[in-house]
Amino acid sequence: MPLEKAAATGMPVWSLQRRLLLLVAIATLIAWLAGGAATYFISHRQSELLSDQRMQSVAQTLLTLTDHEIDEMRLEGRGLIRVDEDQDPALAHRYRYQVWSAASPPQLLLTNGNPKTGPIAPFDQVGFVTRQFEGAAARTIVAWSDDRAKILQIAEPLELREPFAHAAFGSLFVLFLVSLAALLLVEAWMIGRATGALQESARQLTQRSPSDLRPIEVSSPPREVQPLVREINALFRRFASALETERRFTSSAAHELRTPLAAVKVHAQVAQLTRTAPERKQALEQLILAIDRASHMVDQLLTLSRLDGMLALRTGASPLRLDVIAGHVIDEVRPLLGRRGQRIEADLSPCEINGMEFGVASLLRNLIDNAMRYGPAGGEIRVTVAPRDGHRLAIVEDAGPGIPAEEREHVFERFYRLFSDSDGCGIGLSIVRTVAEVHQARIELDQSELGGLRVSVVFPSVSDPHTHPRA
Repeated sequence: MPLEKAAATGMPVWSLQRRLLLLVAIATLIAWLAGGAATYFISHRQSELLSDQRMQSVAQTLLTLTDHEIDEMRLEGRGLIRVDEDQDPALAHRYRYQVWSAASPPQLLLTNGNPKTGPIAPFDQVGFVTRQFEGAAARTIVAWSDDRAKILQIAEPLELREPFAHAAFGSLFVLFLVSLAALLLVEAWMIGRATGALQESARQLTQRSPSDLRPIEVSSPPREVQPLVREINALFRRFASALETERRFTSSAAHELRTPLAAVKVHAQVAQLTRTAPERKQALEQLILAIDRASHMVDQLLTLSRLDGMLALRTGASPLRLDVIAGHVIDEVRPLLGRRGQRIEADLSPCEINGMEFGVASLLRNLIDNAMRYGPAGGEIRVTVAPRDGHRLAIVEDAGPGIPAEEREHVFERFYRLFSDSDGCGIGLSIVRTVAEVHQARIELDQSELGGLRVSVVFPSVSDPHTHPRA
């Protein structure tokens, strides 16, 4: 549920630390209960085995001692007797035993209980068996003497065994509660340490101003938090770069716009002072030309600003037909070509690239615009789009003066004009370079067969895994 919706409905928003602590506490409790139950059953089983071993030891001792007692009874001519007073009170209280002869039918020779109760267990059930005896559940054992002349039967009420198991379980339960509480405290401390980096990052983000783009500094963040902090800091750097680019652009644009605006003002004043119609017509024509130049510079500045934003924020791309975009741009500039008496020759082969349509169109438009501005009236402009050596090429050639080799690095700088008397604003090739950087394309300047400049933009192919604009 989104945070705003949860707040609107009044539902509590749990912190990550509390959620982790709850999950860990539930998991710990389940593990502890399972472990405690297993420990209890194992302890109870071990207690049963120990009690059985003790009964077996008592049986062996009784078989040894009863031989002498029975012999004395026979010498004195006594029959069956009941032995109570000579027995250990603890033994007499805990166990009931019977010694029977192996005759057929067996005869009771010795007992410490009521001789009329009958056998404790069937004679043929040798070993340990749990059964009812004297109205209660009891653990019984039937054992033969070494000479197979006597049968010993012993019964121990189960209720006399339970207190030991209950005492052991009580001790385990207390230990369980203490250890569970200690473990939950340790887990709470560890989770607090683990989420400390997130809390510190959130604190730094909430306490800074919108213009504060300093990196988040967290000491020893967990490995899972490091990518988050790294990406946030990278985002801050991109925003800082975008803001710095915007500041530089605003400063440069304000400076460069002064010249065309001043020219517009001068021509307007000249038109205002003219006295004759021909002079006024000429002044107005110069004013319109100055306005066109200022408008062109504004358009170029807006295009450059938009491309700078794309470069700083790395917007996404989509599959594009380079030949189709080039055809659209050529159709747009054909009216201007007619005015200058220039002609354009287009050779557009199908080519697909990954890119941003606005940027690619701006690149081609500025290259063709430069070819028109610096090419002679009535000259030829050649536009070629074709695949070559696994790449996609966009080539624009003109018949103008070209660019000297020593100046080819400087012409991409903003507001740099190679010819001071030209009507350009020094932004066109800067736009071309910005678009090329976004699309990971390279620009090659060379001499054209037409006599002027040949500009080749080499785009990566769509099949290339690195064809996407930088992200």
